[in-house]
Amino acid sequence: MAFATPCGAGLPRRLLASSLLALSVTGCPSRDISSLDIHPAGEILKDVPLSTDIDILFMIDNSSSTTDKQTLFAANFPRFIQALDAFPNGRPNVHIGVVSSTVDIGVGGFDGCPHPSTNDDGIMQSMARVPGCTPPTGRYIVDVKDPSGGRMTNYSGTLASTFACIAQLGDLGCGFEAQLEAVKRALDGSHPENAGFLRPSAFLAVVILTDEDDCSVRDPAIFSLPEQQVGALDFRCQPMFSYTCDQPISPSGPGTYTNCFARTDSYLEDPNSFTQFLIDVKGGLSRVVVALIGGPPTKDIMTGQLVLPNITQPLALLPSCTTTIGGRTAVGRPGIRLNRFLTPFGGHGLFRTVCQSDYSQALADIGELLFTAVAPCLEGEVNTTDVEPSEPGLQLNCSVTDVLNVATPQQTETVIPRCPMTGPTTPSPSGPRPCWWVQSDPASCPTPTKLALRVERTSAPAPNTTERVRCIGL
Repeated sequence: MAFATPCGAGLPRRLLASSLLALSVTGCPSRDISSLDIHPAGEILKDVPLSTDIDILFMIDNSSSTTDKQTLFAANFPRFIQALDAFPNGRPNVHIGVVSSTVDIGVGGFDGCPHPSTNDDGIMQSMARVPGCTPPTGRYIVDVKDPSGGRMTNYSGTLASTFACIAQLGDLGCGFEAQLEAVKRALDGSHPENAGFLRPSAFLAVVILTDEDDCSVRDPAIFSLPEQQVGALDFRCQPMFSYTCDQPISPSGPGTYTNCFARTDSYLEDPNSFTQFLIDVKGGLSRVVVALIGGPPTKDIMTGQLVLPNITQPLALLPSCTTTIGGRTAVGRPGIRLNRFLTPFGGHGLFRTVCQSDYSQALADIGELLFTAVAPCLEGEVNTTDVEPSEPGLQLNCSVTDVLNVATPQQTETVIPRCPMTGPTTPSPSGPRPCWWVQSDPASCPTPTKLALRVERTSAPAPNTTERVRCIGL
């Protein structure tokens, strides 16, 4: 049997020490935990909440080119609700907040860029934006299950109509879009107006709708640089101090630049600092999902002047995509910094182009991404080698624990042993409880493994319990 070995028996000292350092659990580690060697492939970690709570923050670009995209996004939002309602246990317990891309950039004198800050700057937006609509009663939407099986909400009408009521933020915002800084200020506790949105045990989802790259400023001195050195308007942000390319970017003439990447040594914040912020907020990447509907990133960028009769416009970064929305041309500019922010999330990240005439599929994909993140489906490049081929069923090199009060100072973790199996899908009735096993479930699990975690219990776990799975990766 898999658990006949006494605690630590037969293990090399190095392996045992690394396992104990990797896990702080209540009780003696089982063979499953102790066998997790820390090697270059690393481990795949997945949290499975027993109560599906998701805090969803929408960051919506409110600069001058986004009204048509906001309208389309709000109109397609019912498709996102359909995806949430398709969860196996129905709609999860959600908080939904909306923030704009406008933040206090530290200086005044720019149209649409307030200083000192006003009602943007990461403050959640909840006023009615559509004539005749009814907003929620708080700064964010609340829609959670009540003990009787119904729903407790802070809005009337439908969830989709309430979102549409508050999400169409207009196009009078700052032209220096600070999408990532706005997300951070919404969640870092600096605004008491947003209190209560983040729940300690909830998963966090951030959805960004934008048609330009991020310009989250670290040093406001960028705005006092002379135009002849850095170009006019937002050219100083994209691309002058956003990107490093194979050749220096000219502030005065058009050009094509190749092999461009996000700069981390300029007046702007490193996008990865915002990635780390979200991971720190939730105590791990496995509890965060990020989706971006934006301009396709590209290693090659172009700048140029648009010449009209008697008018020469300043240099601008040219689009990386173009489409038609409502009979009008809509564009997206390359999101190179946003891509740097998104990439570390791996399977918990999703990109869809902003240049679409219908966002319904993109919103459905975001809903599926949320389901995958919270479902008991093993994610990532899990090593699916059967470590006990003589035993019935698939025996993976994984550990499973019950984590109580995850990501709080009161967090505790208790080992769940592997189930002895009497058949490929039949745990032994005389085995320990709780215990775990894995099952092939391609119908329910869209992940590459198609494997679902099963935990057998004889009683309900404590509230705020999360099943944490650690598996050896490829």
